[in-house]
Amino acid sequence: MSSNRLFKLPIDPTKVDHVRDYFNRLEDRRETFERGLALEAMNAETAWLDEEEPALYYLHDEGEGYPAEIDTDDIEDEAILRLSDDHQDFFEEVVAEGYDHPDDLAEFDELFHASARDRIQ
Repeated sequence: MSSNRLFKLPIDPTKVDHVRDYFNRLEDRRETFERGLALEAMNAETAWLDEEEPALYYLHDEGEGYPAEIDTDDIEDEAILRLSDDHQDFFEEVVAEGYDHPDDLAEFDELFHASARDRIQ
């Protein structure tokens, strides 16, 4: 059974354009990103940018085995390792002053979830 979790990270107001550019460029690395999600036992990850606050919201659709215990020394896919490093550096760069990633992520409580995934298949 999968689990959904929604997070919010305050963004430095001067970095909003950088956030948008990063995610636009991430589209070119979609296959690598999806391989990384599979390693982590995640089904999907979706991100939204609120430019007014500014904040980055992202939804994890976590699989049954999440979080997977991964030793980066065992990962042979160099593209995944580079993407992971780039992703962590990105979050550290754009987080608002006075906040740390991932320590200051705000997680929202799920109020309701329904899925027809099993019925559709």
